[in-house]
Amino acid sequence: MRFVEAVPEGLERTLRRTPERDQRLAAWLTSELNDAYAARLQWDQDVQEDLRQYEGVPRNPMRNVPVENAPNIEVTLGAIACDALYAQATDLIWTISPTVTVRPVHGDEASVQLSKDFQAWIDWGVRNEWKVREAFDHAVLDDIQLGTGIYSVPWLQSVKKTDLHRVTDVGPRVLALPVEDFVIEGGAGADPQTARWVAMRYWLTEAELALRAKKYKWKTDGVQLCGTKGWIRTRREQLGRTHTNKISTLYEVHDAYCAFDYDEDGLDEDLFVQFDRHGLAILKLSYTPYDTRPTEVMRYQLRGHLFYGLGVLRMIRPYQEEVTEGHNDRTLNVKLANTRMWRTRPGVVPGGTMLVWPNRVLETSDPDGIAELKLSEVYPSAFQNESITVALAERRVGSAEIAAPRPSALLGGRTPGITALSILQQANRRFTPAFDAIRFATAGAIRQCVERYREQLLAGNAQAAQNIRRVMGADAARRIIGALMQPHFEDAVVIELTASSVSVNREADRQNAILLTQMLSQYYDKALALMQIASQQGLAEPVRETARKIAERTGEMIERTLRTFDAVRDPQRFVLDLESEIDQLPLPQQGVEGLAQVIQSLVGGGPEAPNGQLDEQAPGLLQ
Repeated sequence: MRFVEAVPEGLERTLRRTPERDQRLAAWLTSELNDAYAARLQWDQDVQEDLRQYEGVPRNPMRNVPVENAPNIEVTLGAIACDALYAQATDLIWTISPTVTVRPVHGDEASVQLSKDFQAWIDWGVRNEWKVREAFDHAVLDDIQLGTGIYSVPWLQSVKKTDLHRVTDVGPRVLALPVEDFVIEGGAGADPQTARWVAMRYWLTEAELALRAKKYKWKTDGVQLCGTKGWIRTRREQLGRTHTNKISTLYEVHDAYCAFDYDEDGLDEDLFVQFDRHGLAILKLSYTPYDTRPTEVMRYQLRGHLFYGLGVLRMIRPYQEEVTEGHNDRTLNVKLANTRMWRTRPGVVPGGTMLVWPNRVLETSDPDGIAELKLSEVYPSAFQNESITVALAERRVGSAEIAAPRPSALLGGRTPGITALSILQQANRRFTPAFDAIRFATAGAIRQCVERYREQLLAGNAQAAQNIRRVMGADAARRIIGALMQPHFEDAVVIELTASSVSVNREADRQNAILLTQMLSQYYDKALALMQIASQQGLAEPVRETARKIAERTGEMIERTLRTFDAVRDPQRFVLDLESEIDQLPLPQQGVEGLAQVIQSLVGGGPEAPNGQLDEQAPGLLQ
């Protein structure tokens, strides 16, 4: 099974190419790629060091300082923090169902029905077709470990060749691109969509290159094998004990999205170039087939106005080095403190060597000629110093799992539940920007899957429409396809991840849902009572106008309250439009008594008090 990127003819707009223009583009792209790789040389070295520290491989195989074969253990503080944060991010995103929330921009029934159709379709795509979870696992791990995670979202064909050559599946896929295989010019800003160029590197076998040449008309004249894979990829394989030393049989191909003045008219064209770096060969060239570059980026900690972020392993490196050095010294110190050397006068011990074992009797004519010599002392402060360094590392990266304190050390036995929840949530605040980056990038990748379908439909790809009909049925598919083909589809629905904060607490969410249900039930009861009173015959116009204002103010108060609930993304859907309903009622005639009934229905809903006075004991609207 092979996945190949397929761009229909309607999207792949051809250029008026000439050999001179191609040569100039190839030379420019070669220069840019070489400069970019040279500019990030130090970054490559940092990443290799980060991966070593995560695996817990000592920097030097042997440690002979201060004695030969001294303890040589790498204390993996960075790995502990990475694993805890990675598990937390996975739990926050994927334990909530549905993972993605689709809500309408407008409140009319057509928009609501369309959002429900999109919700069902996107839920199916996330679970079955787009492979979001598989990409999430690797991209988020890169993000937390190395500082930057990359999603690539192409339109792919699954090609299988047995006795027949056939395409088994077509659709968008979310891929986790290794961060080292995403190339951007040195010093570029944070947004890949506005960069002059970006490139995604792939390693293709000869068979994969031949498949693309046959199916998609790649021109492979002049391509050359690369001598070896990139430094970071090689380092990953070495640490994973899967590296081979045989000469590489791969081709280093870059998918480059660039702005380049190809026809020399003074304006840059948005181009899509598939380029062999070693052979300096343009395999395929066209205008950019997608509305946006098919990539989404997340960063654990931003570096101001730079593309690559700062990862946990790099942030914690000085603390890990200090703890590693201190831990090895402490281990050696304990070993030396329990080891004794012996000082003797010449000739007391025959041969100058003495074997020691329990209960041995050493006979000598000069007992005072042998004296014990201590090599070291045990220093209790060593553990305290290590604890201080670990605490600083926790504060730096936002993880409280490194030292793993007991719950009793954080909370007393009589701490109220809400107070305990607040204390536990404080530990997550440092993780908030990193979690938001993960959330926005993952939601962006899912939106790009929808955009890939939209682009294919606009290009007249019948297979894309058939995919939607097969999943959703004729009626829902018709509404989805119609919306996707509209000029301003992004204004129809909003697509976002359901998880909205760095704290997930099932019990607290359940209590909030119960509170929300009770509040809305009371609101709807009072709204119904208001309409019953306002619909009475003979109600004066000033009274009806007051009822309209009460309904407006109550609706605004309910909407503001609903916005405080994380689970409610579209509060306007729960607020009744009572003003328009009151306007449709028959013209009233009655006077002040009607106004008293309106207020009484909102405040308490009970019978009117004697002498027109309101019952002071009536419960309020939100009690």
